[in-house]
Amino acid sequence: MASPPLSLALLFAVIAVMAAAADTAPADDDDIGNNSADLIAAACNRTQYYDVCVSSLTPRVGATRGGVDLRGLAAISIGAGVAHAKATMSYARSLRKQKGFATDAYVSGCLGDCLEEYGDAVDSLHRSTAALRRGSYEKVNELVSGAMTNSDTCEGAFADKPGLHSPLTERNEYFFKLCSNSIAITSLLG
Repeated sequence: MASPPLSLALLFAVIAVMAAAADTAPADDDDIGNNSADLIAAACNRTQYYDVCVSSLTPRVGATRGGVDLRGLAAISIGAGVAHAKATMSYARSLRKQKGFATDAYVSGCLGDCLEEYGDAVDSLHRSTAALRRGSYEKVNELVSGAMTNSDTCEGAFADKPGLHSPLTERNEYFFKLCSNSIAITSLLG
């Protein structure tokens, strides 16, 4: 379970992302330009993690047929989070089989908890995509925020034992950034 200061910090970070996005007027076609590169740049300029935003969206948008609008970009952003969460689950499963991790009951238990948390995060992100299709943007942000909490809980499990460092820290932090960007982009929709 996450320590209270870490959870409180996550809560403040989510509120800050949502407040920053709310201070920005919804993007319209005049702000964005006519191509995908302009759309990505305009949307990512309104996130806290510009480099992560651009690097996670550019290859995915390039793989789509035709153009993409802001709503499509939000869906692609959420999809990047799903892909990363699934890759993290695969990585955690492989760690549990490695010597050192497999024989340490506490670490193996933490990795098992992380698998559950990321499974829940994937479910939340899939539900957020459905909410996005319905135009329920507040629900999207609520579900994506929940997914962020899942990665925070994963990280916190390792922090409960003094001296133990999570082998998933970088992945958890990247997932947090992906989700933060998804919230910011969705908030541009209205």
